[in-house]
Amino acid sequence: MPSETLVLPNVYGLIKRRDEGGVLIQRRWKPQTDPDNLGKWELPGGKWRADESAQDCLRRELQEECGIDVSSIEGLFAQHEHLGQRVETSSPTLVVQMLIGSYPSVLVVYSGFSEEQPASRGDGARDATFMDVSELKSALRQHPDTFTALSFAALTELLSRELL
Repeated sequence: MPSETLVLPNVYGLIKRRDEGGVLIQRRWKPQTDPDNLGKWELPGGKWRADESAQDCLRRELQEECGIDVSSIEGLFAQHEHLGQRVETSSPTLVVQMLIGSYPSVLVVYSGFSEEQPASRGDGARDATFMDVSELKSALRQHPDTFTALSFAALTELLSRELL
């Protein structure tokens, strides 16, 4: 029986500012484990731990990578108890899956808001900033190679759905 490669679940954030506008993006900085994407723009987020809710994962990743807290996370979240087990259901903004590439993963993207100033350096990230949506659109069109594949796909789809 051939071995199977499993998809790695990640929770990512489409974090916006209510008043000033802009979308939180950062440069990926994992020189040892992901040199191909070093310095490329991406949405903040990361690996989803067992026994961690989607909201808790996003809050932890934003704190680790950008040093910020979110004031709210959008979506419907519910927990259900059944047969001694707890299950969470939620409605993410977008799901993005790497079908062919070096990182077999799926991003579960949730929208949220923060008015905090991101740190310039974090765990696996650099230069976190709230980028103006018009600047982000321009960068996606003119310099698509400066984004990770997963974040490029996510941001392009979010723009097409007018969710930015």
